[in-house]
Amino acid sequence: MCVDYTNLNKHCSKDPFGLPRIDEVVDSTAGYELLSFLDCYSGYHRISLKEDDQIKTSFITPFGAYCYTTMSFGLKNAGATYQQALQQCLHDEIRDDLVKAYVDDVVVKTRDVSTLIDNLDQTFKALNKYKWNLNPEKCIFRVPSGLLLGNIVSCDGIRPNPQK
Repeated sequence: MCVDYTNLNKHCSKDPFGLPRIDEVVDSTAGYELLSFLDCYSGYHRISLKEDDQIKTSFITPFGAYCYTTMSFGLKNAGATYQQALQQCLHDEIRDDLVKAYVDDVVVKTRDVSTLIDNLDQTFKALNKYKWNLNPEKCIFRVPSGLLLGNIVSCDGIRPNPQK
């Protein structure tokens, strides 16, 4: 379902919460022996809208008028709200430098193979507490390098994606 929120967005102030800088997220992975890449799934639909704001997302179909009860794509501050919610969920893991998150992409960083399971367990517990889902088809675990935000990252550093 795609709803045009152009008129609604014109009347909304911009959320000052910014997305992390991509270069900082990518740079933070250097020096880690193993990486695990997680892809959050349906996160937008995990964020409830205030009841008073739900009517603002209304749309009409041949079957009636409806409105969203959770955050929808196309809303002006959806990206910032999503990032803020994910960072709140993973606050402890981000603070401990175990995880970096950029919208729906999460990388779990492991300096030593002996801590891999603990790092993943801590991250999964946080995601589960906030009921975030992962797309298993896009998750990759325990690899020395991988694709993150358009770059190949590894313990040796960062390289551009040769396919781009």
